[in-house]
Amino acid sequence: MSRKKKDSGENRIDNESKASPEEKEKLSRVSKRHRKEARKKRRVVIVVLLAVGVVLAVGAIFDIPYINVAREAGSWIGERFSAPQENEEPVPDYLYFTHPHSEKRLSGDVSVLLGIYEDEGGEESRRVVLDLALLSYDTDNGTGEVYLVPETSVAYNASGQQTDLRMALQEEGGEDLLRSTVGNLCGGEVDYLLLLEFWEAVRLLQGLQPPAVSAGDVIVLVNPLNGETNFVAEGQEIKDADRLFFYLFATDYLEMWESFSRRLERAREYLPGMLEGLKAEDTDGIQEMLSSLGQDYLLDPGTGSTQNDRRYLASMLQAFAGLEKADLVIDAVPAIEVLNGCGVPELGKKVGDRLASLGVPVAGTGGNAKMVVDGEEINDFDHAVSSIIYRSEDPRVEAFARYLGVLLSIDDIKAEPGPGVEIILVAGRDLAV
Repeated sequence: MSRKKKDSGENRIDNESKASPEEKEKLSRVSKRHRKEARKKRRVVIVVLLAVGVVLAVGAIFDIPYINVAREAGSWIGERFSAPQENEEPVPDYLYFTHPHSEKRLSGDVSVLLGIYEDEGGEESRRVVLDLALLSYDTDNGTGEVYLVPETSVAYNASGQQTDLRMALQEEGGEDLLRSTVGNLCGGEVDYLLLLEFWEAVRLLQGLQPPAVSAGDVIVLVNPLNGETNFVAEGQEIKDADRLFFYLFATDYLEMWESFSRRLERAREYLPGMLEGLKAEDTDGIQEMLSSLGQDYLLDPGTGSTQNDRRYLASMLQAFAGLEKADLVIDAVPAIEVLNGCGVPELGKKVGDRLASLGVPVAGTGGNAKMVVDGEEINDFDHAVSSIIYRSEDPRVEAFARYLGVLLSIDDIKAEPGPGVEIILVAGRDLAV
């Protein structure tokens, strides 16, 4: 057998050696063509592999659905093979961490935008937002945040027209407008939108058996629905859920931004104690407390049934009730300090008034931009273009600074970490026009 192969090889060599010059040239051309086609195929394969690699890399970097295979694979491997640290307690897996439609587990910050609204009725539903708060739970660290958002914040509807979040639900696609605007100014996605009509919210709060508040002074609470006043004497307890909402909304303060700052103070004082009272309850117990849930609410995404929606709401409450006080942060969008950066008289006040009309809390408007020359601090009035400086490393502060940049068409937004007011707007000559 091997001898035949050897003879065949020798015959082929002999035949090639006997081939004419024309035949040899023809063989050479065929060989070159084959090599050229092979090189071309290799290039095509390399280009395809590079293209696939680039697509997967982009999907992983920007977390694009369907092509973020690399990131999801890495997360899957990390979750299964990472060694837990000593004494580290696992974060409880609450029901609302699972998306009610896709059944996919949500990770990172799982956020719920809570809005309480008044329905003015009439032939068409006219829902007016009374209060907004973003409730975020960090599933990686087991910490939570309640972040108050002014309902006077500006939004832009589908036509590009300016409105505010109070009226957002009256716009086309109002729910989406509400959650996208809050997401932009808070710097994150909103996973759930929970809207409660005021009296629906009152019934739910009453069912949770909230602790009473003892008035430290005479308080005149104003019903935001009809303007009626409720007098609370010094030392008198506020027990009824509707008046507790009036108190938490700080309706006894008429000036908008004073009311908002008081709202934050009262939330910090009241919410930890209220949640502490729910700590001993399991999901079923809290669900029973929410048995009054009717039809005047929206949970998006929801389960499709009131009973199952109630289970999701109970798990949200249980998650926050399970937090230690040190793991719960209660905060609000930062107030802005305006500095005069060009010397135009009263420019700070003018810009501050404009910010207030756009629903932005203002901390002060009387200062001037400063610079240090030869060790001496002097006014800096050389700012032709306005700028926004954020001093906190909190992503929410940066997001709000960039939201302000969009509102005022300011492109110069920069970080300068330091103490004091979290966001400073230096008003240049462009805002003096």
